[in-house]
This record gives sequence, structure tokens and C-alpha cells, in this order.
Amino acid sequence: MCNKNRRRWSFALLFIAFLCAGCNREKKTVEQKQEEPVKIPVVFRVDPATNVSNNLEFVEEFNALYEGEYVVEVEWLTESTAGYRERLKQWNVLDEMPAVITDAGFDYDFYRLLVEEQRLVDLRPYMEQAPEWKDTFRSEILEECQEEDGAIYLSPLGSSIQSYAGILYNKELLEQAGYEEFPQTWEDFFDCLEKLKAQGIMPLSLHGSGSYWVPMLFATSYIYGTEEGTVFLKEDFPQSYNNESMYELLEVLTTLFEYTFEDAVEIEYDKAAERFQKGEAAIFANGYWMVEEMPDEIKEQMGFAPFPGNILMNSPRMSAWAVTAGYDEEVTQGAVKLLEYRSQRERENTQRFYAKEDLNSLQEEYVEAVEQSERVMPNYQMKWEQEIQTDFFNEYLPIYLKGEMSKEDFLAEMDKRLEVIRKEK
Repeated sequence: MCNKNRRRWSFALLFIAFLCAGCNREKKTVEQKQEEPVKIPVVFRVDPATNVSNNLEFVEEFNALYEGEYVVEVEWLTESTAGYRERLKQWNVLDEMPAVITDAGFDYDFYRLLVEEQRLVDLRPYMEQAPEWKDTFRSEILEECQEEDGAIYLSPLGSSIQSYAGILYNKELLEQAGYEEFPQTWEDFFDCLEKLKAQGIMPLSLHGSGSYWVPMLFATSYIYGTEEGTVFLKEDFPQSYNNESMYELLEVLTTLFEYTFEDAVEIEYDKAAERFQKGEAAIFANGYWMVEEMPDEIKEQMGFAPFPGNILMNSPRMSAWAVTAGYDEEVTQGAVKLLEYRSQRERENTQRFYAKEDLNSLQEEYVEAVEQSERVMPNYQMKWEQEIQTDFFNEYLPIYLKGEMSKEDFLAEMDKRLEVIRKEK
């Protein structure tokens, strides 16, 4: 009897021990799950022409830095830039957006849709908690990414050395016209164009087909130099384009196309850039990407300067990233960390670049222009790009520039297009 009880008691103890072991295993499994790094789903584009992504090294660095805490899980998408942007729109409809969106601000209409649908995380509170991140950006750059209510949904590459546009010029050709340095005022700039023309030198290389990227850089910089122009260019869609700033913009475009090739209105950007690089024209407007692309044999004869008035252009929305709303807070925190690290990485790259080590003369001039610029003009063209600049300008601006349409009629047609856009929205 005693032995039976003893055996029963022993069995009971073994059973309890088994249950406890199971509990411990279950507890351990839960703890292990908790210790797994938070996964951040991201889609990065792979260039189909080169089969390379510029973000590979960046992802590896982040995952190493936050090992055990966060891990970026990348879907590598072999698509063109346009293809990737179409995918984003599809994912938004299907509610399958990745946690981090690249190129979030390039398509202005799509960005506005995401804001209106509350699909993006407000980054301002996170930036306030990380002032070194916020201080990465020049005030003008961050202001351009700020909504009326103070929310910031875009983290730009605003302080990246590659993010500014100004004027590239052929030093040898300007010297032939009597200029040792680039003109610093608009009055002197237009005088320079006239003197180049008098010397038999083509002053500008412009284009009108596809977009008006280069001529609009000049024109918007010109009106940005006025108080009224600055206010006007900050508007997404003004009540009317029939205003003094647009009159001035059209006047400037008219003047610019008097100092370029006869077929400029019909050619695209690539042809205009090629002509400048071959030395067929003295002046071109563009960003750092062209500084990098410039053939080695002509770099020494090229210079870089701000637009008259010491103004540079920056495109904070074009390269901005955003965080998708609706994920768990842990995922959101990790996605924010990814954007912060991106800014930190670019800041470090920029600082190394500013050290001016191993730079050619053109790069040195570019750095000096960025360091000494007094004003940075955000790329307001992005707000007009889809419906106004590309579609409307391609249809009507050639007619206007050929003298077949008055400013008044041009702006009246522009306002008609604006009304159509408003109704569609």
C-alpha cells in the first residue's frame, strides 16, 4: 500500500515536472520570438539596364548597425523608374504598400493622394526627438516638405551634395566674350548673352520637347528673386496663372529662346545637353549629376555658378522617402530609423566631399557655390509637372514662342487647363 502510494506520488511528480518543462519551453519560445529583430518590409528598384541597385550597400550597413533589433527585408524589383512608380500606385489600391516608400514625392498628384488618404506617417515628432536628423536639412528644404498644418511626411536628401542645380558654363567661350567669371546679376547675365552672340558664340543650349526643364530652371530662378514670385511659386495650384509673375516668366522664356538654336523648341533635353558638352553653346542649367557625367577632356574648361542673385535650386521632393502608416509601432519605429540613417549617411558623405579631397576643378567650384549660396529655391516645377508643364507647355509654349500667341491668350488657356484640373481633383 505504501509502495503503491509512493509509486503514485512519484508518477504525479513526474507528470507535474513534465508540465512545468512544457511551460518552460513555451515561455522560452515566447522570449525567443520577442528577441527576433523587427522586420521592415521595403521595395528597392534594380536598374534593368545594369542589374544594380544603389541601395544594396546602404541596406547591409543598416542591418549590421541594428543587428538583433531591426532587419530590412528587401524585395528587389527590376523595373524602370516609371514602372516602379506605377507599382506604388497599385500597391496603394491593394493596401500592400511597403513600410518605406522611395520616390514618394516625385509624382506630386500621387503624393497629395497619399496625404489626403492619411497613408503616410508624420515624421515631425520623430525629427523633434532627433534634432541632429532635423538639423541635416537647410530650413528652406524642410519647409518645402512641410504641410500647412506643420506635418512633415517626406524625408528628403536636402543636404546631399548631389541635390543642387545651378549654371554650368564654358569658361573658354565666356572669356572670348570678355568674362573671367560668371555674371552675378540678371542684368549682367543678359548682357553676357548679347556679347556672346556678338562674338558668334551660341549663348545657350535649350530644349522644349518632353519638358522645359533647363529653360524653366532659368525662368523660375528669375521670378524667385522677387517677393511676389517667391509667394506665387509656393502655391500648388494658384487661383489664376494670369498674374505679374507669370508675365515675367513668359518674358524671360521669350528672351532666353532668342539666344539659343533655332530648333530648340523641337528638341529634347538629351540633345540640348549633348550640344553643350560638345562646346557648341556657352551656358547650360543643370545639377550635380551633370558635373559627374561631364567628359574628362572638357571638365577643366567648365565652370559652375549659382543663378544670378546667388540662388541655387534644390529638389527635395524628387528624392524624398516616406513611411507608410498602418504598420505596428515597432515597424514604424524601425522604418523611421532607416530614414534617419539615410540622412546621416548622406550627411557624412557630404562632409567628406566638402573636405575637397581629390576633387577636380569643376567639383571644387560646385562645392564653393553650395557653401556660399544665399538662397535655395525648391524645385517648384514638380508641382506643375504632370498636367501643366509637360502637357500644357508642350502644346502651347511652342506656339507662344513662335509669336503665334499672345501672353494674354496663353495665360487664358492656362487657366482653362487649371479649371479642368480642379474639377478632376
